Amino acid sequence: MSSHFDAAASKWDHDPAKVERARVTAERIRELPFVNRNSLVDFGSGTGLLGLQLKDSFASVLLVDSSPEMLRVAREKITEQGITNVETCHGDSLTDVVSRHSAITTLMVLHHMADVKAFFTEAYQALEPEGFLIIADLAKEDGSFHKHMSSFSGHNGFDTEELSEIAAESGFRVHSAERYHEIVKKGANGERRAYPLFLFAAIKQVLP
Repeated sequence: MSSHFDAAASKWDHDPAKVERARVTAERIRELPFVNRNSLVDFGSGTGLLGLQLKDSFASVLLVDSSPEMLRVAREKITEQGITNVETCHGDSLTDVVSRHSAITTLMVLHHMADVKAFFTEAYQALEPEGFLIIADLAKEDGSFHKHMSSFSGHNGFDTEELSEIAAESGFRVHSAERYHEIVKKGANGERRAYPLFLFAAIKQVLP
């Protein structure tokens, strides 16, 4: 899968819909009541479209992605803009992330992960007490979203009630789950179809 994103990296930021999606998502994330704003991990960050917009909301931001080319583009932007509080990390899972963080966010990443429960467990371990896990992703759909990708083996979106159960089992308290944006795709026959996105936010509970 990383080879697909490596190939797309140089033109990723040229898509206005992707830029707008990241902008709207960052806007919603800023509204959350963070206890601490020490550090944010943008997991599956790509070129940093989301994480770089949150650099002024946290003391530091770590962009984590499995695609070397995506991270190369992100580093170019960091250098060009003279940003000093954002770093990159090549990694396939949150186990590649060291130390505890105030928040972890993902945008259109979770549906690519085979083991969602493992991700929640890893996120719990990587967060500070009262830290936020924020997931922006596809609402449940019929599989048509990725029909153009023959190699796709992920999830056809999610039911946030199912994610809430997984979150609770992993030690999180759900703060909010709501639809906030949509991706519009044009089919082969020219028909336009909207795919809703949700923003799911959960807080790491402090065990007694």
